[in-house]
Amino acid sequence: MTMRCIFVIFAILLATCYARTTLPHLSVSGCLHNGKTYQVGSFQPSPCEHCQCTSTGRAYCAIADCFITPCVDSIHDPTKCCPVCPNGPNCRAPDGTIIKKGEKHTTADGSLCQCQTSFSFSHEAICLLKPKDPILIDPVNVPVVSK
Repeated sequence: MTMRCIFVIFAILLATCYARTTLPHLSVSGCLHNGKTYQVGSFQPSPCEHCQCTSTGRAYCAIADCFITPCVDSIHDPTKCCPVCPNGPNCRAPDGTIIKKGEKHTTADGSLCQCQTSFSFSHEAICLLKPKDPILIDPVNVPVVSK
């Protein structure tokens, strides 16, 4: 039984070797990636995708992942991978006003708003309500409430 297994393995290796040597040699001159042919070397099919075409005809690609922009008015330039903040980091107040990071904004109801100092996914401003006019109480004539 051992002899038969060795023979079978040997026969398969021989057949494989024979098949490889009798195939015509294919010359690989580039890579096919998403329906387009690229030369051996580096190529960039899109702003976010960087690829390497090997001499064996394989393409290895890395795709960039963009961070969340630190603004509410980001724009996407089709020639660049990730959106950018043309006006710098900012956030939005409840009344819709865009506030630059580090600046303060007072809303119509008197709330004082500013951007959070820590990272926020929502980019909403933190607002503190302006206290209403204080009620003055005369400490001498404080009404006493009895049960």
